[in-house]
Amino acid sequence: MKKNLFPHSQQIILLFALFFTLFSNFTFFSKLIEFANIENNNLIIWSVPFVLFAIFVLFLNIVLLLTYKYSFKAIISFIVLVAGISGYFMNSFGTIIDKDMIVNATHTNTFEAFGLITVKLLAYVLFFVIIPIFALYGVKVNYQSYPKEILNKLIIIAISILFIAVSYMLLSKTYSAFFRNHKELRFYTNPTYPIYSLGKFIYLQVATKKTLTPIALDANLTLSNKKRLFVLVVGETARGENFSLNGYDVKTNPLMEDLLQNNQIVNLPNVTSCGTATAVSVPCMFSKFSKDEYNDDKQYYENLVDVVNRVGIKVLWIDNNSGGSQGVAKRIKDVKYLGGGEVLDETMLNELQNEIDKTNNDMLVVLHQEGSHGPTYFKRYPDSFKKFTPTCDTQDLEKCTQQEIVNTYNNTILYTDYFLDKTIKLLVSNDEKYKTALIYMSDHGESLGENGIYLHGLPYVLAPDTQTRIPAILWFGKDLQKEKINLQMKKTAHYSHDNLFHTTLGFFGIKTKEYKKELDILNLN
Repeated sequence: MKKNLFPHSQQIILLFALFFTLFSNFTFFSKLIEFANIENNNLIIWSVPFVLFAIFVLFLNIVLLLTYKYSFKAIISFIVLVAGISGYFMNSFGTIIDKDMIVNATHTNTFEAFGLITVKLLAYVLFFVIIPIFALYGVKVNYQSYPKEILNKLIIIAISILFIAVSYMLLSKTYSAFFRNHKELRFYTNPTYPIYSLGKFIYLQVATKKTLTPIALDANLTLSNKKRLFVLVVGETARGENFSLNGYDVKTNPLMEDLLQNNQIVNLPNVTSCGTATAVSVPCMFSKFSKDEYNDDKQYYENLVDVVNRVGIKVLWIDNNSGGSQGVAKRIKDVKYLGGGEVLDETMLNELQNEIDKTNNDMLVVLHQEGSHGPTYFKRYPDSFKKFTPTCDTQDLEKCTQQEIVNTYNNTILYTDYFLDKTIKLLVSNDEKYKTALIYMSDHGESLGENGIYLHGLPYVLAPDTQTRIPAILWFGKDLQKEKINLQMKKTAHYSHDNLFHTTLGFFGIKTKEYKKELDILNLN
């Protein structure tokens, strides 16, 4: 008799399905209600919670089908952990926890991770992770025999499928149109989509081929009567919309604007990124593959710096990004990793002239910024660049107004403007000895609270322009004035990360079948 007082495993499943429905899907329901109100569709608002509950019951029974006793509670605890952490980022920043976001998270260093810890995150962990797990382990579950446990789950799986199917058939006309128009809603179901994304990530780590495929084995270097020095500045989280060079009404690029007025640089206002997160964009922008061709398998191909290095050009990669080179520079000898975001970007320039002086060959220099990486925007610039105020001097964006966040972000762009000017001056001092050029291109953009979305990393198909439209600036030494004039006439054309591979090969005169002249920014027809 006493044994019957304890809950059965299926009661635990139903309780946690209800918990996820009520407490893990604030973003999902806010978007659902927003879309439904626009369409004046009250039926969706009232019916979807019941269907979502049934989906979670189905999901939990499938995931827990073969579990028993200790494994039963362990798997539920893990799902609660995923749901709690995912819920925080989804509700606070509008983030979608997809496979690419998980890849990005695995490349986060300790310094960057600490920058994400806020009181709100700790509260989420306490109320939506620790307390539910503590309650789960504090309850004695009345398990039946293992075969009966499996049978019960199979029965509930069948009932859940039937309920979902009947609901859809009864409301087919409403559901079909609504969810076809708002496909993005499925990305916000928590914990089902984060668990799916995690499974996809793990599968790709196991199933994806790991053998490196060489490219451009036919590459050879065209001789030049003057050594070539090319600096590629890889920006971080800089969005084109906030560059005054692109018409932004806040003067975030005073130094670059002066250079533009003096015909020293070319600004490209219509440039898009390959991805919305560093873990995708950086490998893609150095790849020979276009955005449409690039996928997870392509990271196991050699990239631009491999080709440049192999033909005898010295490659120097200086990295201040908290995510490192994302594997792009792992086969390059001369790599200098700095503070991973703990020091200011101009630190990368301290030893650069010495490195240039030691080299008698052509040279490619990659400067990978920490740039405008959030949410700790206030750490990306010195106090002397705190021009736009008031600022958001905390990683907890919840404590700041949107204008404070934008001001702080704009200060990071102002500092990047200074960093680029300082880099260009270094190149000017080497212009007699080298044929010089610089390209600045950000890896992706950023959301600053527009439509409730912060940071970056949304699936490309859903990402706003603020996450995919990036700034790009080119500076040319005296030996490339013809190329500069040519580009100025076509500066408003659309460019992307696809151009970088071929432009770099073209600058150094590297001949290979992989080179596509039509994608070389410096050799436009």
